[in-house]
Amino acid sequence: MAEWNQEWTTDKWMAEVQEWVSMVLGSYEIAQRGPLEPGRARLWAARVTVNTDHGRLYFKANNPGQIAEAAVTATAAKLAPDQLVMPLAIEPVRGWMLSPDYGDTLATLPATDYQLWARMVRDFARVQRDLLPFGDTLFDHGLLQLDPAWLPSHIDDQLLLHASMPPQHPLHLPERDAEELHRGLGAAREMCAALAAGPVPLSLVHHELTRAHTFIPAAPDDPLRFLSLSGAYWAHPFSVLGPPLREMCRLFRTTGDDARVRRVVAAYLEQWSDYGTVEELRPLVEPALRAGRMQEHDLWMRILAGASDADVERYAPEALAPLAGLVRPGLE
Repeated sequence: MAEWNQEWTTDKWMAEVQEWVSMVLGSYEIAQRGPLEPGRARLWAARVTVNTDHGRLYFKANNPGQIAEAAVTATAAKLAPDQLVMPLAIEPVRGWMLSPDYGDTLATLPATDYQLWARMVRDFARVQRDLLPFGDTLFDHGLLQLDPAWLPSHIDDQLLLHASMPPQHPLHLPERDAEELHRGLGAAREMCAALAAGPVPLSLVHHELTRAHTFIPAAPDDPLRFLSLSGAYWAHPFSVLGPPLREMCRLFRTTGDDARVRRVVAAYLEQWSDYGTVEELRPLVEPALRAGRMQEHDLWMRILAGASDADVERYAPEALAPLAGLVRPGLE
């Protein structure tokens, strides 16, 4: 089993990062100020701060399952340059990326007004609209696809995968649980069919569209800029609403029926008005939130592929929980 997250803490790896960073800085005629400042190395990524005479830069390395983020980010940023992080350089084979400091994120602001989330989802919808013609381009650079049309078969395959694992494996799903889930997934399958038959095309879905992944704009009228496409998929765009709505419900201690939550959803749907009115599109939100749980499952399976036994044991519940969540309401 690989333990890349342990390698990220070694002097040898930091020396390799320094060598690459120095090469990038030299090409831009930027001078480094002081040693690299390693951040916390998690299973999914390692981050390092680089202080320079042009301000702070941020280095990121991804786990093997998310190694395409560097190439996907660089490609998507060229297509939506005002709203996505534009790396100074990438090393796609190793999944390395060096990016500018865009300042504080919305997570540093008071979370008391629903309009913060309305602005966030509205602006990201505009990114999705801009990227609609470029699905094949992003796919060629490593972005994975989860089409609702084949999602029911994929769900069944994943249930079978987990049920067939040895009972002692952390990712094993007892046969009885798998059968119970299979029986309860009728509604989820119908929802996938509704998404596939609906008018809205697939687009980029940010796996974790939250305040922490959204920069405060330099001027009030500037569009918001978004970071971290490591868990992104090409899927039904409305599934992007899951993380921000759940964050909002948690902080406001409310539910999806709250008028403020419904206004945030409306702000997002208004950006898709050429595909239908808000009320015509709203029935697609719940199916998309359910489909988003499968994206979460697949993301964790990608992260855990090749991870150490200890890490698989620790994070297996994160991969299994979304499967059970498929039979529950999207904001539960």
